[in-house]
Formats: sequence, structure tokens, C-alpha cells
Amino acid sequence: MLSISTIAQVIVNAQRSAAAPTPFDTGLLLVKDTNYLAAKRLRSYTSSAEAAAGLIADGFADTTQAYKAAQKYFAASPAPAKLLVSCYPSSETPTQALDHILDITASFYGIACADTISDADTLTLVTHIEGLTKPVMLFIPLTGTPANVTAANSLLDRLHTAAARRVIATYAAEISDAAAVMGTAMGLQLAHASSAFSLCYKSVGGIQPSDLTQSQVSAIQSLGGNVYVTRGYTHLLLEKGATPSGYRYDEILYMDCIAEDLQNAAVALLAENPDKLPQTDDASTQFIAAFSSILAGYTARGVLATAVWRGSAVGSLRPGDYLENGYALWADSYDTQSDADRAAHKAVPIQVALTLAGSVESIVISVNVRV
Repeated sequence: MLSISTIAQVIVNAQRSAAAPTPFDTGLLLVKDTNYLAAKRLRSYTSSAEAAAGLIADGFADTTQAYKAAQKYFAASPAPAKLLVSCYPSSETPTQALDHILDITASFYGIACADTISDADTLTLVTHIEGLTKPVMLFIPLTGTPANVTAANSLLDRLHTAAARRVIATYAAEISDAAAVMGTAMGLQLAHASSAFSLCYKSVGGIQPSDLTQSQVSAIQSLGGNVYVTRGYTHLLLEKGATPSGYRYDEILYMDCIAEDLQNAAVALLAENPDKLPQTDDASTQFIAAFSSILAGYTARGVLATAVWRGSAVGSLRPGDYLENGYALWADSYDTQSDADRAAHKAVPIQVALTLAGSVESIVISVNVRV
């Protein structure tokens, strides 16, 4: 039999796929353990049953907050697909425990603690999280009376004063209730791979709504806290999915997602390009093309939208200009690049302007009746 290779030759170039982006739909539960073993530093569970069996095997009875937190996390609808549980010894602070787990994995976005931690340790953890290069969100419970939660110099008051952006603080009956809110956020992200969502007005599985007056709700929300309450007779709602800074959870989430996608695209363009990228305007064109395709996807999902630019003047963009599809990109010419940057083989910075689509949280209905 004669070979057909003389006519048609096939060359197979096998390449590993690019690394998956950081999961934004996985939560991490930090658990203080008086019987700590190194093997407990990182456990991974994909269901409530699996988490229940694993935690009991590790010495956590079904009455512990760690056990309850895992069950409440998976009680979300839609349910998240994965939960990481990291035990740490009593000699460590939550901040130290987080750093230890970050040395092992960065495959999580939400963080909740399954134990009572002091306000001082919480504030230290928040400050540390705000300074991390890896984006994460901390979910914490606000326990006690509404008056104590909103009092001057309370934890929520101090978080509000600090304009904390990476905390979802929710008034709760138990510490483990924060994991329920985290599970809701992670499940929604998993279910909305091609569309946008808001945490506001979602139902939270595994916990009961708080019995609060409207004035108590308003006091908590005025400091950027959240509540889970019953509206009317049937609507169980999380309000408003906000951080103490005033930013909504989805706004922080999607800014983090966009930043990571742009970063990965830039690395891919540099690492996977068979030719070098010259320090010319052609390189900027390639970067802008790659970034534009990513941002167009976020417009299609409903994260970005055409809107008037209300920020300060940036490059050629001026207040009052329209951002078509919610984004604009540009770069200065390489003719303006400094000698130092050219010698360092740096690219000219790519400027990106974005306008988020936002989300509706209230409406006025005007009914005009003629008798």
C-alpha cells in the first residue's frame, strides 16, 4: 500500500489550552479548628451531602456553625457548584489563614468565616482584602439588635466610614447566614454565564427573613448594610446587595471580571503571538481589537450599555460624549513614547472607558383614572 503523504501531509501541533480564568462562582469558608491538622487546610466539596459527610469526618458536628454554613451555602437556588473549606489553627488570625490558602489556590471569589471573629480582626481582614491583587469579596453577618448594628463606631459604621468596597454585610440571626448570601451570589454567577444579574431582591435559601421595621431597614441600608426581609406577604428579598461603599455587588463583580479578562487577553496576545509585537501603533491596534471583542461580549450580556460619559475628560473623551455599546478604547501614538519606556520594551498604555448598564431597584407607577 502506497502512502498518501506524498499528496496530502498532515502536521499536528498539539498545544495545551490556555489557563481557565479565576472562578467567580466559588466560595471559600474559613473555619477555626481547635483540632487542626495540616490535611484540613483545604477541602473541596461539590454538594451539600458531600460537604456534610466531609465536615463530620473532620470533627464538625451538625450543630456547629461550620456545618450549618456549608449547608446554607448549597441551599441557594440556583445552587453553586463548588465550595472550598479551609480550616486553620487557633493560633492564626483570619487574615493569616487567608494568606496561607492563597499560597495554595486562588480559585475562589467569595469568602466567609464560620466562627465569631472580633470587629478588630474583621476590619484587619477587610483592609487586607482591599489591598490584594487577587479580587475577592468578603461576606459577613451583622448580629445583635438593629440599634447596636447601626450605632456609632459599630462594625458597620466603621466599614461605611472606610468606604469598604469588598464586603457584603448582611443583618443575620446566625454567623452561618453569611454563607447563605455567599452561596446565593456564587450560584447566580454560575447560572448567568451569558447574562448579567443583580444580587438585589434575590431570595436566599437556607435562612429566614428578619423581622425588621422600615426605619430599622433604612438605618442598616444607609450604612451600606443589607437585610433579608419579607415584603408584602410573599416576597422574600435580599436588599440591596450593596457594599458599605455604596457600590452594588454586581458592579464590583463585573469590574473584576472585565479586568481579569482584559489581563488574560493581553498576556495571550503577547505569549501566543508567533511574531513579536513591534513598538509601533500596530501593536496598539492589535491590543484594542482583542479588548474590543471582550467588551462587546459584556455589552451583549447586559453588563455594559450605551450611555453618556459623565466622568472627567480622558484622552479624546469629554463629559457628555456618548459611549456606543458602553465602551471606548484608545492609545497615544508610539511617537510620544518616552525613551525610558521604549528601552524597557513597554507598550503604550491602552485607555479604556466603560459605562455600566446598572440595574433598576425601584419604580413609580402613575395611574390616571377618568371617572
